[in-house]
Amino acid sequence: MANASPDWTTRLAAFDRRWLFLIMGFAIVLPLLRPCGIPVVPTPMVRAAYSQVEALKENDVVFLSLDLDPASTPELEPFYKAVMLHLKRKNVKIVIATTWYSAPPLVESWIRSGLETQLIPEGDKSYKGAKDRVYKKNVDYVYLGFREGKTATIANMGADLRKTFDGRANDGTLLDNIPFMSGIKALKDFKLSILISAGSPGAKEYVQYVQARYGLKMIASCTAVLLTDLAPYYQSGQLLGVVGGLVSAAEYEVLVGRNGSAIKGADVLNFGHMVVVLAIILGNIIYFVGRRARRASGRAVPQPKGAA
Repeated sequence: MANASPDWTTRLAAFDRRWLFLIMGFAIVLPLLRPCGIPVVPTPMVRAAYSQVEALKENDVVFLSLDLDPASTPELEPFYKAVMLHLKRKNVKIVIATTWYSAPPLVESWIRSGLETQLIPEGDKSYKGAKDRVYKKNVDYVYLGFREGKTATIANMGADLRKTFDGRANDGTLLDNIPFMSGIKALKDFKLSILISAGSPGAKEYVQYVQARYGLKMIASCTAVLLTDLAPYYQSGQLLGVVGGLVSAAEYEVLVGRNGSAIKGADVLNFGHMVVVLAIILGNIIYFVGRRARRASGRAVPQPKGAA
């Protein structure tokens, strides 16, 4: 019937798509303003990474490679802060370097905010763990800085860390004048290497060039898109734990006992994905129910654009 009013499926199929964008906007903004606390259950790879840090003893020295850029900050900084809190609680010494020429300004900013500043403000009653404290440069941590060379730099650090950085910290201090650096000559002298990577060179190259050669203990954190590259190294035992992407960083925050930006981000991802899934399900229901109704009434079934 030419004058028949559209059925409900036709009306819904023609609704303004901008409503979807608005709903997605609310799904992203509201969890940021008011976190929902959707339960986060740590996966075995994240638990394994946590266990390696937890096994460290007071005054052990770990190597931290920050191979990243500002674009990867939202995914990687939450894990950095969580693992820094974990290391500081264990009173572990830290040696920091990077193989990315664009990383030093970001790394120095992270050092100021994660090591030289308390991550847990005094009087924070929501935190139940061991007390946080400020780390001092060349006393509790050393920043070696950046060396060009990519994979060659990684291989050189595996053979002779001091020679790679001319025996000096980034501020010019002789490594020989830093007490906790005595006995640290190469990567094999660290109790653990923690690799936070946004691409190449990064954790993958550390595994390829120095892990097997020197039998190094390594854990890695990476962006979600790199997780499939690093997961085989976890399965082979070459990486002892992997924290991949924002959701895994939220899992690490749960294990450390400090809810940070990763848990808020996980809420945003969960709600955003929920909106996408519901939109797909609803769209398919509208399409197939509408097609059945139109066939039953003898009306033409519209074909997708581009169909022959």
